[in-house]
Amino acid sequence: MTNKEKYKRAFSALHASENISLEVDKDMKNKRVFNKKIMAVCTCCLAMFGVGATVYAHNYQIINKIFGWGNNLEITQEVDENGETSSISILHTDNLTEPVKIDDEKIYFVVNDEKIDITDKISETTAFEYEYTDDEGNTHIWLVGLNSDNIDDYGYAEYIKNIDGDWTGGYSARVNIESDGKTNAEWLENAKSEKTIQW
Repeated sequence: MTNKEKYKRAFSALHASENISLEVDKDMKNKRVFNKKIMAVCTCCLAMFGVGATVYAHNYQIINKIFGWGNNLEITQEVDENGETSSISILHTDNLTEPVKIDDEKIYFVVNDEKIDITDKISETTAFEYEYTDDEGNTHIWLVGLNSDNIDDYGYAEYIKNIDGDWTGGYSARVNIESDGKTNAEWLENAKSEKTIQW
């Protein structure tokens, strides 16, 4: 299913209220009316996008929800009417919890009540890897690396495999995504290739 079909399916369930009036007071200036229309359209689109995130499973059956560490990541696995499964990943950026801390010129990986000094374990080509299994049997794989020789220029990623060993979703942060869909972080691309992570 293409992205266009997914968006169409998600937003086909949304309908505007019948009480909407598009009439404009004739005394208003055209520029002001135009700006209000743009604002109304943008607000409506943002509202539909937000509501769409909750109604995307309209004709789908949700079979699993997986949360990443710190609830940064939410993955919903679903099956459609044809029995095909898919995953949708949502990154909650409003309160993003970083797993990396810098203290006294050292870089630490801080997850699950652990604080690991990874200063000498990461570079621009090599990622530090941390793996754990949650209570539902999902495997979380963390990758951390440097984007330059500056310790403050780090990036990280979390990818999750379900209990069956299938990749379900993930995200990366503090790296740039190029036009071909890959990141500019050599450490991340090397690790993803080694682990056969498809995104």
